[in-house]
Amino acid sequence: MSGVESATASVEEFLRGQIRDGSFPGAVYLIAERERVLAAGALGESVREPELLAASAETLYDLASLTKPLATALLAVRLQAEGRLALDDRLERHLPEWRSAGDARSEVTLLDLLTHRSGLPAWDPLYVHSTDVAGRIDRLRTIPLAHPPLQDVTYSCLDYILLGFALARAGGSPLDRLFRDTVTAPLGGPEILFTPPMETRRRVAATELGNERERALAGPAGDGYNKWRRGIIWGEVHDNNAHTLGGVAGNAGLFGTAGALHALAREFLPGGTGLLGVEERALFEHNFTPGLGQHRAVGFQLASGPGSSAGPVLSPRSFGHTGFTGTSLWIDPDSRRIYVLLTNRVHPRFRDLDMNAVRRQFHVLAASV
Repeated sequence: MSGVESATASVEEFLRGQIRDGSFPGAVYLIAERERVLAAGALGESVREPELLAASAETLYDLASLTKPLATALLAVRLQAEGRLALDDRLERHLPEWRSAGDARSEVTLLDLLTHRSGLPAWDPLYVHSTDVAGRIDRLRTIPLAHPPLQDVTYSCLDYILLGFALARAGGSPLDRLFRDTVTAPLGGPEILFTPPMETRRRVAATELGNERERALAGPAGDGYNKWRRGIIWGEVHDNNAHTLGGVAGNAGLFGTAGALHALAREFLPGGTGLLGVEERALFEHNFTPGLGQHRAVGFQLASGPGSSAGPVLSPRSFGHTGFTGTSLWIDPDSRRIYVLLTNRVHPRFRDLDMNAVRRQFHVLAASV
């Protein structure tokens, strides 16, 4: 057995062990050096309820918060390159109704949202308070801040939900259409998309039974909400803020295969197809939050900061992101390596485990491939 084969076997043995221990029902992984795939595989199941389906390279996973860097942040940078916005624009330029916020948040910029330094709290069940975009913006104008803008970093889904609204206005199209026309079409159509067609459902990894975890997080605010999903969520986005926006939001909604993530991730490294120029790529590696507890670039978390899921073997210049459903993508610009790990750890029920510890160990083993 060669060194690569032995290292790959170690990766798969580790993931099989996690499946046996109940961390997740299945996993798809991919390790690449720029365009060259070094190792890839699929283990376990993509669906356990209501039927048993094996995970495969063709499985579409709910990417959850990977939507933030791969769709929303990427679109913001592309729209800036096209002259349709500037990252330093105040949010109110694109959402004029934001002006009536009346406190420090009225000065928040797109870049503040992109780097989680806006001061907005981490999460809110916006669907409890409003069914439409206008009502959700109104809710976000008045929700108490976690801290003043620019004083700290609070990783916030609300930042990216607002960004999604702003980009749709600036781009003149819904977010999913902007993503298709501006990102995937120029790349030749890798299978990464919002709202997968119903005919692909059996290739989609299922997620949670209802929104039990999110219902618990909503607490008393959700007691009177009568639209909670009850059955296995399968073929539609798990995140309920995104689901109640038709499956298309700035914080969540993307589905994709490991191969499609690899195709998109290559654009953040030199030698891509040209979707991003040198200055644009630099935005995804630069630390815009020095001294604020976390190291955040546009869209991505940086490995140089505390608490990242990169682990000890990726270079400090690495950047990546995770998704609540059990997904992750990390890109190491020094080694030119790309690490994709896709699981549905919330299926059929949420598992309260340290998923970042799993990701770090995956990277330790994958770096030896």
